[in-house]
This record gives sequence, C-alpha cells and structure tokens, in this order.
Amino acid sequence: MVKLGNCDEAERTPPELVRPSLGLVSTASVWETFSFGADVFGATAFLLTLIGSMRCDFLKFTAINQSFTDHFGVWRYAQWIRATNGEQVWWYAGCFGYSDNVVIDSKWKAARAFDAIVLIGGFLFFMMSAFSACIGFNEKVGRPHVFVGVCLLLLSLFSGLTLLILDSNLCKSNVLLGQLMNDILFNDQCELSTGANCFISATVFWFAAALCSLKASRSKSEVVEKEEGLDEPLINEDQI
Repeated sequence: MVKLGNCDEAERTPPELVRPSLGLVSTASVWETFSFGADVFGATAFLLTLIGSMRCDFLKFTAINQSFTDHFGVWRYAQWIRATNGEQVWWYAGCFGYSDNVVIDSKWKAARAFDAIVLIGGFLFFMMSAFSACIGFNEKVGRPHVFVGVCLLLLSLFSGLTLLILDSNLCKSNVLLGQLMNDILFNDQCELSTGANCFISATVFWFAAALCSLKASRSKSEVVEKEEGLDEPLINEDQI
C-alpha cells in the first residue's frame, strides 16, 4: 500500500505560488554578458584607434609604374632618408611630423580633432572598464550603461568622420608627394592604407560596443523589475 504525503502541507503551498528563480538568474547573466562584450569591443576599438593614429600610413600614393609607394598619416608622414659614405648609399624609412610649410586645411584639422576626441574618449572608456572589472560600481548606482552606450555611438561617429582627411589637401594637393624622388610620377588619387583600415575597423567595434552597452541596460532593467516583483506579497491579507 502506497503512503501518501500530508494533504494539509500540500494545500498550504499551492504550486502556482512558487516563484521560479531560474529566469532571474538567466536574465542577470545576459546583461553581464552584454556588459562584458561592450568592454571587449570597446578595448579593441581603442587599440585600433591608437594604432591608426600613431602610424604614418593613413593613406598612400602609388607610382604609376608601381615601383614606389608614398605614405602619409594624420599627424605624421613616412619619409625616406638618404645616407652615404661616399662609396655606398643607404636608404632609411621613418615617420616625421609635418613642417609649417604644409598647409593644413579645415577638413584636415577636423579629422585631427575627431581623432583626438576618439582617443580621449576611448582612454576614458578603457579606464572605466578597468575600474569596473577591478573594483566595481556601487550597487545602488550601478554602471551607467545607457550613458556609456550613447557615448560609444558618438565615438563610432567621430571615428568614421576622421575619414574626412580623404577630402583634404593631404589627399588632393599633397605638396610632399614625390619630394624626394622627382623622377617618379604618382597617381593623383590617394588610396586607403593601414591606418585608415584601422579606423574603419575601430568604427565598427565602437558601434558594436555601443549596442552591447544599450542591450545590457535593457536586460538589467528587466532584472530590476523582477527583483521588485519578488518583494510583493504572494497573497493579500484580504484573501487570508
């Protein structure tokens, strides 16, 4: 004969009053995953921006006969230096800053300004991510995902606007082009080089980081709503 459990205890705890906690845990892990994704994408975008800014090959000009390529960056340009001891000749490549003789037009200045803004904003985001990982924010305040997401969207926009330099004097009327080797003829149209590709990739990563941050804010709001729902009484006093 099978012994049944106490029917009174079963009546005291109806199944519909038991609150499952699995959904709350799952939603919490979702927003934490998106927040971590924003940190990874943002750090990658910052490193790409830093590399693209430091390099002196944002754009390039290729000789008509494909024998030589001249590179120019936002802040510096590549230059070949000729050294000789009277018998042998050596050529060294290096990055040098633009002289005062180079006319920097408004679009070139705008590209530099956007580059500086993205570098400063990316550094602040990188420091905030490091602070969040090592120390963490106050639980009552929390990480401002919406504000961070909007800032990351602006960084993505400014990173893309750095390409305004393609419509500046650096690309259309470059006085430094072929300065060292006058016998080489270059194409009039400049081309994207490694630095520009870094900025294009950084623009995509900034945008991905912004989406992750905004998604983390939405997922976290759902967690807060569920936690507030747990504080509500399961049965009103009038129903007892």
